[in-house]
Amino acid sequence: MKNCSFVLITYFIYQQMNKIQFIFILSLSLLVSCKVSLVKSQTPSYNLNYELAMSEPYTHYFEVKLHLKNINQIAELKGKSSVLVKMPVWTPGSYLVREFSKNVIDFEVSNNLNSKKIDKNTWEIALNGANELTLTYKVYAYEMSVRTSFLDDSHGYVNGASVFMFFPDLSKSPSLLEINPYSDWGTISTALKPITENVFLVDNYDTLVDSPIEIGNHEVLEFSSMGIPHKVAMYSMKPLDYDKAKIIQDFERMTRAATSVIGENPLDHYLFINHHLPNIGGGLEHLYSSTCQTSPETYQSQKSYIGFFGTLAHEYFHLWNVKRIRPEALGPFDYDRENYTNMLWVAEGFTSYYEEIILKRAGMIDEADVLNAWASGINSIENQPGNKIQAVTESSWDAWIKYYRPNENSVNTTVSYYSKGGVLAGLLNLEILHNTNGNKSLDDVMRLLWNKYYKELKRGYSDEEFQKACEEVAGESLDSFFTNYIWDTKAPDYSKYFNYAGINLINENTNSNTAFLGLVASGTTVNRVLANGSAYNSGINVGDVIISADDKPISGLGDLSSGKNVGDELKITVLRSGVQKDLKMKLNADTRLRYKLEKMDKLTKEQEKIYNFLMNK
Repeated sequence: MKNCSFVLITYFIYQQMNKIQFIFILSLSLLVSCKVSLVKSQTPSYNLNYELAMSEPYTHYFEVKLHLKNINQIAELKGKSSVLVKMPVWTPGSYLVREFSKNVIDFEVSNNLNSKKIDKNTWEIALNGANELTLTYKVYAYEMSVRTSFLDDSHGYVNGASVFMFFPDLSKSPSLLEINPYSDWGTISTALKPITENVFLVDNYDTLVDSPIEIGNHEVLEFSSMGIPHKVAMYSMKPLDYDKAKIIQDFERMTRAATSVIGENPLDHYLFINHHLPNIGGGLEHLYSSTCQTSPETYQSQKSYIGFFGTLAHEYFHLWNVKRIRPEALGPFDYDRENYTNMLWVAEGFTSYYEEIILKRAGMIDEADVLNAWASGINSIENQPGNKIQAVTESSWDAWIKYYRPNENSVNTTVSYYSKGGVLAGLLNLEILHNTNGNKSLDDVMRLLWNKYYKELKRGYSDEEFQKACEEVAGESLDSFFTNYIWDTKAPDYSKYFNYAGINLINENTNSNTAFLGLVASGTTVNRVLANGSAYNSGINVGDVIISADDKPISGLGDLSSGKNVGDELKITVLRSGVQKDLKMKLNADTRLRYKLEKMDKLTKEQEKIYNFLMNK
């Protein structure tokens, strides 16, 4: 019947035009038909397929379908009467259980198959002999961060773990993802390999989680670095004012500089997704891409521009450190629960340290910028009371309950594995350089880990293996370094380490006679109290509203210590839970460290060699 209709239509068209027109139209039709058939024939067939739609983006709901077919032929499912489907509780790179299943609604299964939720993130589907099924659900996405997903009438952003469910039995199996954008949108940016314009190959579930997606009408910049194609998806609600030629040049320089650490780049493509909105920031690494967030005004000042490129360098360097060189706990991932490691101080801290190294090698910052960044890192941790309480390994292990869940007392009990890890990376680099007469460095440690654990053994490293790698490069035992600074909270002898490179460490707050309150407030409401400071020892609490000092009303914190000396005692009146209280405060000296780093006037040959290596000279 279909063939007869085609003949009649063809004959009718022939009667309406001359022979040449008919041949042209017929040839064009056959060409289009062949192209469609060719595309279909090139599209691989898999037992599992995903569909993503967003028909009403203003509702903030992504619509998801999972098609599972040939169930009776899938070895992992043969003979099973039911199948489990799960939503991850966290996303790799961000160590907090976020309970993504809380955003799921309208969970339904085709063919009248019964399903039930058996725990917070798991559904069980009774197969009843069915050979295929289609699972549909919606995900509410309205949290604009690099760790979550977002959808509104301007764009859609997908972080895979927060949107896509998975069948545990098939988590290692390949699949396809079909993305159907909102009708007004024309651009899809993802590191997934395209089959057609909107269909992508998914090697396994880890790949799907590790490939964020930007959907909308954003601008896409393109450049080649070391022969590797790179793309930059630039999303913003307002027009961005930047020099395209300059930013592309800086991207190329930064990616080359990052590659210089390991000496080889494993990529065949890479995607930067950059979001530009007020009051956002941060970044998250992925295997072939990253997402970074910043203000639309970032490109209007050199300081903010370099700051953003520091974030970009950080996330790009993660393609080696974390995504391929990794602690053994960070892959394969368990998406149901916390994945613990003591080594986030290396995974994140070393990456933080290399931010300045990469930008300096790229020629984007100078020696003074590097020294200022290092001094700032030391000051940030040494002036935090929690640095004396929490070892950097403990900080790594407890990231799940502390780092991502800070409270008003966190400054007194915790330290950042980013900041302290970065400082320790610098000291370890100096120790290795000194012990090898400037011939080996932290770069060599990273290369050893790369070659041995990623390329040769194809696994992560243990705590002990990491220390052994550092010792192999340093040519000496580093037990004292690791025991005191890594597993304990002893303060390093910073001057000793920086002296190796001919750098003076100067405390600009030596012998201070300035009174220091030791609190942070909004107006006169106390937000934070530093342990063992004047306010802490006087009994001032977070939430107190300071009314007066020595019975004189105050308008701000400056009024408390103005004209006062170290050792003076004040009568402080606060309002606490609606009740007025009088407290006595003895003013302590400001003992905070204010380090700066300066190159010495005269350096030995060894110091000069180490300094020049650090500064890429």
